[in-house]
Amino acid sequence: MTEAEWLACDNPEAMLQVLGTPSPRRMRLFACACCWRIASQLTEAGRRAIEAAERFADAGAAQDELRPVLVSFRSMELRNQGANLDTHLAVSDALDVRDGNRTAIWASRWAASGAADTPAEWKAQAALVRCIFRRAPPSPLDAAYRTDTVLALAAQMYESRDFSAMPILADALQDAGCDNADVLDHCRDPEGAHARGCWVVDLVLGKE
Repeated sequence: MTEAEWLACDNPEAMLQVLGTPSPRRMRLFACACCWRIASQLTEAGRRAIEAAERFADAGAAQDELRPVLVSFRSMELRNQGANLDTHLAVSDALDVRDGNRTAIWASRWAASGAADTPAEWKAQAALVRCIFRRAPPSPLDAAYRTDTVLALAAQMYESRDFSAMPILADALQDAGCDNADVLDHCRDPEGAHARGCWVVDLVLGKE
């Protein structure tokens, strides 16, 4: 897949398959981002399951913390027999997969199957792939660019999952001397989608 094809692609699974050996953390965070897109169809237990999976991806939770949350979520949905039972169980199963690559692909498929407009969902997920992954590793960020303002903005967005301040982050980086067009353009892309694992935010925060 060429760079032009990558930028135009609306098939997230095809994009994931050309990444080589991506970070398991990023693959799991992409899976979580897909699940968040159908969070309105989930119960509070479902949202807690996604949060636990995010902590697991960031090594803030051990497998023995993640599994009970997912088992509880699954058991609750089986008892409730809700209208979205298939979606709930699919989300639980996707997040429970041990292999990060399969987790990402399963979550992508299930989120698309639960969306009202599947082609639109694929397109949205493709934008998330471009947010979280790069075809080539990004250049290291100069330590001088990590001002208190830059770090605070990045950390706040990461914790809140609200990335509306990305253009402000671009301004702060530029004020600090950053002239990396890829970094600044990603922050300012009016059609960009962002989620935990965003390569620019990770670069600022020193996450792998």
